[in-house]
Amino acid sequence: MNYSTLFIQLLPEAVLVVTALLLLGVAVATEAKTGKPIANATASAISAIGVILAGFAIFNMPSNIDSGSQLISMDPLARIFKAVVLGLGLLAILLPPARREIQNPGEFFALILFALTGLSLTSGTNHLLFLFVALELASLSLYLLAGFPRTARASEASLKYFLFGGVSAAFLLFGLSLVYGFSNAATLPELAVKLAENPTSPLAIAGLVMVVVGIGFKLAAAPFHYWAPDVYQGAPATSVALISAASKAVGMVVLVRFLLIGFSAASGSAAWGGMVAGWSLWIGVLAAVSMIFGNVLALAQTSVRRLLAYSAVANTGYLLVGLCANGASAAGAALFYVVVYGLATLGTLAVTAAVERNRGNDSPTSFAGLVHRSPLQAVALLVFLASLAGIPPLAGFAGKFAMFSAALSASTHGGDPGLTWLVGLASIMSAISLYYYLSILKQAFVKESAEAGEESPITASHALAVGIPAAALVVLGLFPALLLDPITAALIGSMSGR
Repeated sequence: MNYSTLFIQLLPEAVLVVTALLLLGVAVATEAKTGKPIANATASAISAIGVILAGFAIFNMPSNIDSGSQLISMDPLARIFKAVVLGLGLLAILLPPARREIQNPGEFFALILFALTGLSLTSGTNHLLFLFVALELASLSLYLLAGFPRTARASEASLKYFLFGGVSAAFLLFGLSLVYGFSNAATLPELAVKLAENPTSPLAIAGLVMVVVGIGFKLAAAPFHYWAPDVYQGAPATSVALISAASKAVGMVVLVRFLLIGFSAASGSAAWGGMVAGWSLWIGVLAAVSMIFGNVLALAQTSVRRLLAYSAVANTGYLLVGLCANGASAAGAALFYVVVYGLATLGTLAVTAAVERNRGNDSPTSFAGLVHRSPLQAVALLVFLASLAGIPPLAGFAGKFAMFSAALSASTHGGDPGLTWLVGLASIMSAISLYYYLSILKQAFVKESAEAGEESPITASHALAVGIPAAALVVLGLFPALLLDPITAALIGSMSGR
């Protein structure tokens, strides 16, 4: 192993860790000198600079770098999603917490940087043990971030998140141990070779089931989603943005790598009338349950944050439809859509956080008259929710169209209906989701606020956290190939072993 090359590969994560340690040092020195915690603006600025420098390291890394080990993989797919993680993390950092929400900004933003370090490492490895360690580094940081305000609601959210996360980590680690016991292989390409010789091994199948359960928790797939509503409602908006956007994106990358690279020989089929036992069938069932459960329960919510939690469950179902097809084009479209979903949800959370601070709650009625109080946020909210609903010409529509059409074309053999049943269900559920998304927009654009007063002006960083995702969704909706083609090409390259 070339350790100097390995260090270069780890340079983005090293920048994040050094920035976090520097931030902690500055926070301690500031409090010792002034008796007051470091200011939110200062802590977020230091964190943002560290993330930008880490992104600069990724984009300037040699394209042919190779450490000779699968421990750290800098293939094109890893490069893209390391950049995605840092981009989503930067937007979350720009979203300022409420004044009394975070008492120690230095520790809070340092934990964000540690979480981004774990997520970045997770998105760029094919090594089973390293994947678990990196994922748990991110998870432990997110558990703490969820309960950072130290309120009763935040503490409950953090505890539930930790307990469910601990169980899922146990499933994931036990599953990985079974997979290793079957194959004696520590990396996914080596596992694929062993599995091709014996694709129906009970030990490998049991390990795969446990791994899917563990990753299903990260994705908030039903029935592994019970932590999500309380965390979305009780945690700070910044923490929720990381959990809903960056964590879900990395979870999807891990699942795609695991199934399409490591377990491609045990895929089976979920085609109607031609179902074959394998992970494709299991993923299809998870997709159907998640779509139905998430959309139906979202209809009954009176909190926009909890509504977004159930929307996350439903959108996980849509993502799994693309993965269920077991094809590079469909899986690439799913990875494109998870980025689009992350941008839309992060932006919606940014607007919701501002409304919540001004109106005291996050009920749909608190958005009434938003177009008059803050036209920028109202128009941005329209872009975010319309994208989540899949309305053209926004990126949400482009992502769903690419994902569902690829799933249909990849699963049709000799005129059989293929995955038409699953895509049809996804289309119906997307239509149902229009109701609860449009109900919020109706309040923002049609209803008049019963409370007098103007909306408090948002900060420049908050405006960027709202404006950048909205602009990105418009651009990616008009030109989806800007991101879709590189992701698909990178996935094909990873699957072929290049």
